[in-house]
Amino acid sequence: MADPMETSVASPDVDDGEDHHATSLPFVPRAASPPFSFLKYCNACRARKIGCNRESPCAHCVRAKIECTYDNSKRPREKRARILLTQQYEQKIDHLDSRLDEIVALLRDLKANGRGATPALPPIIQIQRPIESSNPAPTPSKVAQSGQSSAPTPASCHVGAHASSSSSSGDAAREAKSPMVEGDSSLTAQSVFANDFLQKVLNKESRPEMREGLDALHVIVEAMKRQPAAHEMTYPHAPPVKESTLEGCQLPPIQKTVEVLKLAQSREMLGLAWIYEFLPIRVFQDTCFQLYMSDEYNLIIVVIVNVGLHFLFWAAAQIAPQNAKEYVEYASNCGTNVEAALAKLPLHLPASDDTITALMLGAFYAVELSKPSLAWILCSKASELVQTLGYHRATTYHNMPPDDRRYKQYLFWGMYIVDKSLSLRLGRSSTIQEYDITLQYPKPDEANANELTSCFVLWCMAAKVQGQIYELLYCPEAMNQPEEVRRSRMHILAQRLDEVETKTQELLTGDWQAYASNNIGEHLMEFFQVSDHVLRLSILTLTYRAVPNPVGSPTTFSTDCIQAARQTLARHEECMAIVNKSNCGLFSTYMHWTILMAPFVPFIVIFCQVIETRDKEDLARLQAFVASLQIEASVTEAVEKLRRLFQVLYTVASRYVDSHKSGGGNAVDRGSQIQGGHQEVDAYLATLGFPQLGGNQAVVYDQQQLGAPIHGGIDTTNNRIIGEAPASAEELQRGVNPMMWMGNGAQLEDWFYNNQQMMALLEDGFLDPGLPPM
Repeated sequence: MADPMETSVASPDVDDGEDHHATSLPFVPRAASPPFSFLKYCNACRARKIGCNRESPCAHCVRAKIECTYDNSKRPREKRARILLTQQYEQKIDHLDSRLDEIVALLRDLKANGRGATPALPPIIQIQRPIESSNPAPTPSKVAQSGQSSAPTPASCHVGAHASSSSSSGDAAREAKSPMVEGDSSLTAQSVFANDFLQKVLNKESRPEMREGLDALHVIVEAMKRQPAAHEMTYPHAPPVKESTLEGCQLPPIQKTVEVLKLAQSREMLGLAWIYEFLPIRVFQDTCFQLYMSDEYNLIIVVIVNVGLHFLFWAAAQIAPQNAKEYVEYASNCGTNVEAALAKLPLHLPASDDTITALMLGAFYAVELSKPSLAWILCSKASELVQTLGYHRATTYHNMPPDDRRYKQYLFWGMYIVDKSLSLRLGRSSTIQEYDITLQYPKPDEANANELTSCFVLWCMAAKVQGQIYELLYCPEAMNQPEEVRRSRMHILAQRLDEVETKTQELLTGDWQAYASNNIGEHLMEFFQVSDHVLRLSILTLTYRAVPNPVGSPTTFSTDCIQAARQTLARHEECMAIVNKSNCGLFSTYMHWTILMAPFVPFIVIFCQVIETRDKEDLARLQAFVASLQIEASVTEAVEKLRRLFQVLYTVASRYVDSHKSGGGNAVDRGSQIQGGHQEVDAYLATLGFPQLGGNQAVVYDQQQLGAPIHGGIDTTNNRIIGEAPASAEELQRGVNPMMWMGNGAQLEDWFYNNQQMMALLEDGFLDPGLPPM
């Protein structure tokens, strides 16, 4: 490499401190150059840092009358000292370069997550290298090249159908960018605190050994903070997993898919295609084309695409009647693909946005099938991955692009809504607790908000109350609380539901109502408002139901509980009127996300009220509700099973009331008739999961009813009729009257459990839709 001083004489970059105009030499033609053209500057010119014409002797030496010598040795040239830099600074810069190389190597090893050699660490943090496996797992690059699934690589091990190398490497790259988030009690958080503490205390420490120790600690802590989620979700010695195949799964023709994707952006589809709250249309289009252009299947992508197409083809069939049959067939085929792919999902899945999206869409699909237990499994896994990535913490979204932030937030809140709803529906503890969430609700006034954002926020608020109802009123711990504690909690939760209702009314009176109605349709907005109100009234009924009436009350249920149940059934009639006048196919959505999603206890409460008071108006309410389900009962098997269940309950209540209408005959004959009617009712109740009333107890109960109204003389302290002989301990625990077994926490738990059992009948084959009507 040429020396920096080997420049032309006239170069302005050379500053030798002399006046070149005073010592300038005449131009020497190149032809006069000596044969020693390889010579550089002579020693005298080099020492004085002046131009040399490389003659032998050179012109300067001739004029100065000194000996002109050249140094032809090839000794290594010393580095030129830079201005304001010393050799000490040069050494420090070289040291920093080497440390940066070590950090880069360490981070690269963490990303690769392989079983290769441990990277060189700073001397102060060197540890003993673990014994390597005799059969080390292949690295991600090798897996990508071979296209085979391998256990230690998250992209291929966690998803059984990551067959294509492009899909596998792409997922692995996305996983590497998603660090695992741990709470403040974790070792990582404590290490961060220790590092920050040392940095503050020893910030001015100048000793090299201390600075080296601090730098090494900083490197390790930063690596722990950015540890990929996949690092903790692999088995280092697991053998390769065979690829999963989806035989017989066929996608709709790509022309039809493009057709429905264009239709999805129309005004009529915006409200029905609520899936876009979780998967933007542009992202979904790219994902669809990725699957269509790929020769091999990726289970995660298969679930995302087919669930999306299932809902889109179903919605398109509602607004395009001329192609309804064809679209429904495509929607059914996509549903088959979804079920096949979900059935093959492994236990261990990569913590990525695509995986969470696929699990949540699968949970939505399970809700549409009225399979809450299946939806719970998928939602629970999504909740695990969401918490792994820290999407429930506000700090995770700092310095994140707006589009990415919105997408991840909606992933979390979508999971939250389903989790809290199913918690109350199935009587199980939520998978994520309120005290662990710091993320705020989406704001309707954000720049990227859409027409359904405000509705989405209301759904989140209602879901929060649903989770709290189970936690504070119906979980085993809450059942054991004193009555005054449960009553206080009941009033608090009822007040929170009122707050949700107040925010709903504020929303409806604002400008957003007109804006949303103009963009997605007036009927759809009205449907969302009324159906949400039905849901809130339903869970309000369940809230009031948690606390029994005070001693001496004429009825088992409180007046607030009965009134809330009646309002729910009345509001249901209004919602069904909206569904009937709309051609958007809203009946299925209403049944699956409002009636079947939460424990619809208003019907059960009114049923018990009819049995207790023989109120004909309440009996008419039951009949109207059952009749409303017959309009489109064949839309799904789950809806038909629900109609069948409520039809049985209505028939039981109707026959019970009819058995008390006849007033002729003596008391013995009437008692015999009533006893026979009770036995028939008990058979139906036993079939539906209610506890049976003993024969002798029924006689005593009927004798009491012959001389007094059914609503009088209830001793709620001991759960028996006043004037009745003392019951045994077992009878007192269970209650004598099947409608009166809500007097204490254990019996309330039984009631809630039996309600869940009745709703569980919808998931199995007990209520056969083919049975003849009663």
